[in-house]
Amino acid sequence: MKKMVKGLSLVLVCALVAGITVPVSAAKKMKLNSKKITLKVGQKKKLEVKNAAKKVKWSVKSGKKYISLSGKKKTSVVVKAKKQGKAAVLAKIGKKKFTCQVTVKKADDKKPNVPTTAPTAAVTPAVPTPTPASTVTPVPSASPAATPEVTPEVTEEPLEPGEFRYEGLDRAWIEENIDPSKPVVAMTFDDGPGNNGSTFVDYGLRIQQALKDVGAHATFFYIGGNIVKSEECRQEVKQALDWGFEIANHSYDYASLATKVDENKGITAEKIKEQIKEKLEKTDAILKEMSGYSSFLFRAPNVEYSDLMFEVIDAPIIDVSNWSHDYKPEVTKEQIVANVKKARDGDIINMHSAYEKTADAVPEILAYFQEKGIQVVSVSELFAIRGKKLMKGEKISRCD
Repeated sequence: MKKMVKGLSLVLVCALVAGITVPVSAAKKMKLNSKKITLKVGQKKKLEVKNAAKKVKWSVKSGKKYISLSGKKKTSVVVKAKKQGKAAVLAKIGKKKFTCQVTVKKADDKKPNVPTTAPTAAVTPAVPTPTPASTVTPVPSASPAATPEVTPEVTEEPLEPGEFRYEGLDRAWIEENIDPSKPVVAMTFDDGPGNNGSTFVDYGLRIQQALKDVGAHATFFYIGGNIVKSEECRQEVKQALDWGFEIANHSYDYASLATKVDENKGITAEKIKEQIKEKLEKTDAILKEMSGYSSFLFRAPNVEYSDLMFEVIDAPIIDVSNWSHDYKPEVTKEQIVANVKKARDGDIINMHSAYEKTADAVPEILAYFQEKGIQVVSVSELFAIRGKKLMKGEKISRCD
């Protein structure tokens, strides 16, 4: 009898231990199946939170233009790579959060199924899995629906020596939104994010919203020292990237880089060149950290240049062909609008995101351009649309 009691006691103890241990260990094992993934444009990947008892809320934390989410289920989602870049997916379960870093690379240039384009195009949209007998190879079944998005990436030509190409250039957006037979101008904004004061202002964000509302793009020349002032400033740059605008280098501060040599004061050519290089590299590093891109267009503070600058700068130097003159205190919003209305096809317009009057003027300018059939894009997009190349070390004021 005593043996039976001991046996039953042992069984009960084991059962209790098992009952307590299982849920605790399961809770500890709740995790994302991948913390980092790398995809090529057009590819898909399933993310899943293992051992999640509740429904997972999925969202794109950053890089919305590079990826999309679909097929959301209780604990999983499908990530699709849209274009080259970096993004992050957030999984939220109650107070717990998991993040997956996504790197999107270019699709392979080679397309073995190109010769059979005609039969594939007729069958693929309706029947993506059962392939016709004439094309029974592994290649056609590799994400046929992604072909339209891959095409713009594949057609990129190799860079010539000294040629610049913005890595965020979205040729698919150009093809979908731009009519190359109509006039095109590049709108640019200097001195952001925020402004030169200690308090953040939302003029740059208002300008971005006005551009987005009409489907226009622009280039924002950012001051490196402004970006690191606050999280609000960083968020302004991040939004510019997410909304498809071009980010570019406007030095690290507002000081002119066109310093003159003065040997008597110890201002040598070498010191000036070192200072220019240091400020550009610091800003490039900040922009690179935020975007993942390796190089950027450059515009000098105050749009002032010297011969020494051309010996140092390894980027296209963007000048101006249409001046808004918004930086002049006496120029009103109405005068800004009137000045920019003079822009013609191929012009590069200079404005500043640090002034409220400019933020007020932009919607009116965009409405005028729409009425006249003038398309508004970034500098890199302007040159891509016109089939022109941007070359490093060259000062460029317009696209002829």
